[in-house]
Amino acid sequence: MGTSPFILFGTIHLFSLALIFAMVIGLPYAVNRSSDKTKDIVTKVLAFLLIAHAIASPYKDLFILENPYHWKEVLPFHMCDFSEIILAWFLLGGPKILFNIAYFWGIAGATMALITPDVTVAMDLDYIFFFVGHGMIVIAVFYAILTLGNLPNFQETNQVILITVFILLPIIYVINLLLGEFPPYGIDPGGVTNYWYLMAKPDGDSLLNFFPEPPYHIFPALLITICVFYLIYLPIGIKNKLSNK
Repeated sequence: MGTSPFILFGTIHLFSLALIFAMVIGLPYAVNRSSDKTKDIVTKVLAFLLIAHAIASPYKDLFILENPYHWKEVLPFHMCDFSEIILAWFLLGGPKILFNIAYFWGIAGATMALITPDVTVAMDLDYIFFFVGHGMIVIAVFYAILTLGNLPNFQETNQVILITVFILLPIIYVINLLLGEFPPYGIDPGGVTNYWYLMAKPDGDSLLNFFPEPPYHIFPALLITICVFYLIYLPIGIKNKLSNK
């Protein structure tokens, strides 16, 4: 497929972002003007697309790519893998806490991933899967807001921070340590499992480039994550404050 190097904010990147933005706005606009039956169908279709991508992505990584990943790299422990699964669960009738987590992870994580993607080649299979997966997370989050009427409150924001920073992050760090290094696979060199980028920085350009070397990059990343979560909640808090008046 594609062999051109990925260019940050190049034509292909900007087109991909514009297409996702159009879906973020266009899908809720179209569904909100339709019947409840159509809304129910679209909601379920979104959920099954998220599930399909969550299943197809590791299959692609292991069996389709010319230079396959090691199995330790494709377990569903990345934040965006979690987001796909919990969003699908929520859209199929799961509890609101699932949306709350996906809301902050989607806006803070998936959006940042789309702006500074961890890809090196434009329009190859990895690029397509990356943008489809992260794009669907953002689309589904805003669909849940604009069509299904969901937003987190301040207590739920604190709950998501607690779950993310003080429960899941230590668990993921331990999982990285337990899985450890993996041997060379195919023609690629070996490496280490790097879920949540806790063990190494991503290959592509990102804000982590400005942070200390691993594992010391975790501490400023945690502080910034907490600040970003509160910043994401700020417009909701202002809206709620004005509504109470």
